[in-house]
Amino acid sequence: MADVQDTVLTLKQIEDIFFAETCKMLGLDPTLPENQGKVRFAWPTDGSPGWSIDEDIVFLRITPIDDKIARPQDILYDTNASDYALKEVAYTRVHKIDWTLYGPSSYDNADLIRYNILSSKYLNDFRAYNLFLITDVTMPVRLPELFNGQWWERTDFQASYNELVIRRSQIPYFVNTDIKLITSR
Repeated sequence: MADVQDTVLTLKQIEDIFFAETCKMLGLDPTLPENQGKVRFAWPTDGSPGWSIDEDIVFLRITPIDDKIARPQDILYDTNASDYALKEVAYTRVHKIDWTLYGPSSYDNADLIRYNILSSKYLNDFRAYNLFLITDVTMPVRLPELFNGQWWERTDFQASYNELVIRRSQIPYFVNTDIKLITSR
């Protein structure tokens, strides 16, 4: 039997994709020391170092969400192989991406991200990863936050993406058989 591959992203792959694309949208090279920690995940396993009130920081949170489009499954069988059938189960997963931005440019950066994810360049970038923007994209919301007696600029923004998932498996079946009919015994 031939090896079959699923078409599905792990949560870690999705996080890496949105990290890299967010850095590109903001013109940040994450390999440069001055850009380290400018884009972060909302739940870092090793803690999250603080930042100053005048520093622009972006937090990403990727959350799978329940949606009616995620429930149906399409099941197809391809019987063109000689000794097995290829079963493909296709369905949609929906991922909500939350950007929480802090700093004096938080609103402008959120607006820039929103502009970019709606542009054909980034629509195509995400399509290459099998991620498709749900175009009902929210506006950035400015939410200054009181922390240690100071008001910190904060802006929240979110968008959702559909991911087409295809799970493949091989199902062996009989190609032929030898049947003997014995009539008298």
